[in-house]
Amino acid sequence: MTSMENKIKEQLNADSIIVKDSYGDVRHVSIDVVSSEFEGKSTVNKQRMVYKAIWEELQTTIHAVDHMTTKTPQEVQPNN
Repeated sequence: MTSMENKIKEQLNADSIIVKDSYGDVRHVSIDVVSSEFEGKSTVNKQRMVYKAIWEELQTTIHAVDHMTTKTPQEVQPNN
């Protein structure tokens, strides 16, 4: 999980990354990412950016991403 977090942070300049093992089998994960790199991107394109960052793991270790949340820093700030 740490290698995926590092790759996402490096490639997307992420402010926050949470990668969780969904079922305890290290093959299914849930990913939450906050990055300013997502500004102006559609949800699909945000997800593509994350998949690109972890492509190597998807070819070897990870079978599936069960859940993914991609937000900009502005989207996670509470409304004033």
